[in-house]
Amino acid sequence: MTRPLENRTILITRARNQAPDFRRLLEQQGAQVLELPTIEIRPRPDPELDQAVKGLDNCDWLMFTSANAAEIFLDRARLLERLPRDTDNTVFPRICTIGPATAEKVRNYGYPVDLVPCLYQAEGVLKDFLSLHEGDIQGLRILLPRASEAREVLPRTLRDQGAEVNLVPIYDTVIPEESHAKLAKVFQTDAPDMITFTSSSTVRNFVALAEGIEEITRFPCAVIGPITAETASENSLDIRVQPEESTIPDLVEAMGRYFEKVGS
Repeated sequence: MTRPLENRTILITRARNQAPDFRRLLEQQGAQVLELPTIEIRPRPDPELDQAVKGLDNCDWLMFTSANAAEIFLDRARLLERLPRDTDNTVFPRICTIGPATAEKVRNYGYPVDLVPCLYQAEGVLKDFLSLHEGDIQGLRILLPRASEAREVLPRTLRDQGAEVNLVPIYDTVIPEESHAKLAKVFQTDAPDMITFTSSSTVRNFVALAEGIEEITRFPCAVIGPITAETASENSLDIRVQPEESTIPDLVEAMGRYFEKVGS
């Protein structure tokens, strides 16, 4: 069995609770994996979330742009007993997710996903959502629970097209306290062959953590998609790998191809 990441040290920067599957795939390819969580998901104890949950039957669509948003929202909806047991209930909104991982999270709660765009970013959601409605979304009521810091292109464009968008920030992404000390140790003892970034937040927080460490930009980086790549480029990071599809399995495969080429 070919293990293209054999003897390679790969650094994961995503949230601790999201690292295990990524780590497993990397280790299957032979990598030594280091974990440095650069983001911690903190749900907001916000009455606005409860109000949004209680108003589910007034929505046409529920949009999730991350698995974190889906989990936090649906956990709260379950706690408040606002999730209908009958998924064929006509008052339950249709669900759109930004990618397959988020769709899987929703399905694990027992709910169907009506739309997963071909392009796993806001622009893909917009294109496929408009296409599904033949360009007419006038008056559609869309609930969009998401991170407090996120791109505005999706809600702005939906509103420009006539949709009513209820934008609800339900969590913050912060730097874990323990990662400050851990980062210096990682780069002193086990310098990685590649650093991975799976969102713009991981890039921004990593750069903030690494302030003061010399030549941090010399390490090769792998990014999951174009938005993350844009943020990494803005911070002068050395991008070597970006998969065609913005998923963790595709990112691992792309890294393997890169190191096979470098090794040859």
